[in-house]
Amino acid sequence: MFRTLRGRVIATYFIVVVISLVLASVFFIFFLSKYTTSRDKKDLLEQVTAVARDVKGLEGIPPASSSSATAQAQPTRGVVTRIINAEGEILKSKLLIVGADGHVVVESRAKPTFGNLTLQLPANVFSQGPLITEHYFDRLGQTVLFATAPTTVGSQQGYLMAIKPVEQLGAVTGSLIGYVVIAGLISLAISMVIALYLSGALSRPINDVTAAARSMAAGDYSAEVPVRGSDETAELARDFNVMAKRVRTAYEQQRDFVGDVSHELRTPLTSIGGFSQALLDGVSRSAEEQRRSLEIINQESKHMVTVLNDLLLLSELDAGQLEPDMKRVDLVDLMRMIASIYEPRAQADGLALRVEPPPEGSTVMTDADRLERVLTNLLDNAFKYSDDGGTIVVSTTPGEQSLEISVTNSGPGIPAEVLPHVFDRFYRAEKSRAKKHGGAGLGLSICKELVETLGGKIDVVSSPGEGATFTVTLPIS
Repeated sequence: MFRTLRGRVIATYFIVVVISLVLASVFFIFFLSKYTTSRDKKDLLEQVTAVARDVKGLEGIPPASSSSATAQAQPTRGVVTRIINAEGEILKSKLLIVGADGHVVVESRAKPTFGNLTLQLPANVFSQGPLITEHYFDRLGQTVLFATAPTTVGSQQGYLMAIKPVEQLGAVTGSLIGYVVIAGLISLAISMVIALYLSGALSRPINDVTAAARSMAAGDYSAEVPVRGSDETAELARDFNVMAKRVRTAYEQQRDFVGDVSHELRTPLTSIGGFSQALLDGVSRSAEEQRRSLEIINQESKHMVTVLNDLLLLSELDAGQLEPDMKRVDLVDLMRMIASIYEPRAQADGLALRVEPPPEGSTVMTDADRLERVLTNLLDNAFKYSDDGGTIVVSTTPGEQSLEISVTNSGPGIPAEVLPHVFDRFYRAEKSRAKKHGGAGLGLSICKELVETLGGKIDVVSSPGEGATFTVTLPIS
């Protein structure tokens, strides 16, 4: 039972409910007992006071030991006896009329019987007004309540006294314990039904996530978890679905990447193997044919090295092994170098390249090699996706706290649904064009991660038919 989350929830709920019910019952019975005891004492004293008042109105009650009791006084004694007998049964107490010295004058029929004894009573049981005290009574061998009220015994001051064992107070509390137990059991049963429902509602989403995770571990990357409600388990389901989508996307991208890289490497390897074999077999006999074969082998080997270098760079970025070498870089010199590298290519491709350098003396604290790699990747991408006769612009906008370098091309633009993915690894917006010009879809991903290592960010703005602008923002210092 305790091996599952649901079992632990039910067990915890059960323990908490039982402890709560026991504590609530103990406190309820404790305070009820105190309340009923206090109420019983108050009622007893009030009843004794009322009886004392009634008895006091009856004249001529001589002490029981008086030998001069007249015949006229006997009817009065009988009335008093009947009164205290009746009241004693109502109060469930022993009622006595005693003199100031403790001599018993009249007593109710309840046990024990004192007769004509003079009782050895605690000194503080009598008072000018009604009084209730609690003392150990040797005659009964237990603690009892003495409720006394002043009255008249013959012509002398006396007292009406009620004697009641303390253990009889709050008797109603004991009769309620059974009902409290029954109510507690009913509450426990209802609570367990609720616990079963709540534990099921809690464990169901987790079981769904567990089942989906097992499906993914088995290779089913389409697994998703139904989202119910808006609580933490719903958040867990949503986050799992996001994770599953990313895993699925990464799997699909890697699958496509394997095919793309296989294609990228197979073509140059085939060319290298074919032309090298031709050289070995003597098929390329003329010097011109041999030179042409060697040029192709050299070109294809460079292409393979480029792909492998990109993969190695990404693996180093993932491992956090590339630490930037931050130095003060002159932006004007950097822009001039970029222009000198790409102007011949622009002329050969029929494109117009315009490099707009910043004002003289503009510098930035960065890693020159990484920034150069970022700009060359962006320019390679711009050349790749620009049509003949198009224009490519490289501009620099220094600010107070940051620097923006933008690369704009006049190509076909990027569709809105593609924009969120242009910096994803292995992603290529237009595969037919990418295959035509080569590349495995790693250039923009490398740009993004290199810029982030420099403490900056990269953004893209594009509309179909209006080209695209990639902007690198770097802190100046």
